[in-house]
Amino acid sequence: MADTYRIRSIEAWAQARDAYLSGMSAETVCRRHDLGLSAFRRRARKYGWRRSDQVEPPPGETDLSIYEDVDMDEQVQIARLRFVAALEQGRATEAVRWRRLWLELRDQAHEADTDFFRGMSREEVRAFMDAEQRERDMEDEALQLGPPCD
Repeated sequence: MADTYRIRSIEAWAQARDAYLSGMSAETVCRRHDLGLSAFRRRARKYGWRRSDQVEPPPGETDLSIYEDVDMDEQVQIARLRFVAALEQGRATEAVRWRRLWLELRDQAHEADTDFFRGMSREEVRAFMDAEQRERDMEDEALQLGPPCD
């Protein structure tokens, strides 16, 4: 089955460039931003995205802030997708490892949710989650539209 041709926005490529130049591997950047590795390498070559031109942090001071936006739910989802991909490609040993990680992360996320929502009914949890989503949507809209005019 052939992959379909995908067009990514300028913002997606800019985020990928920033992540790559901040130290992520090309493969990781492509998985994270759903980009093709060959397309990424072509664009990096074309626009001169070279890490060798970046200032290197002193040894032992690796900047892990590039991973701050990856929450627990995304970690669980990524591990599950990697498990499925390895399974479909016939890489059994890799699939076993990804499955183990996926299940461990899923259990940890469930425990965290249980602790956080302790004493709340399902309806209260659902209402809380809906309110959180509405708040995130409003924040996203405000960021896209810019500051209000007086």
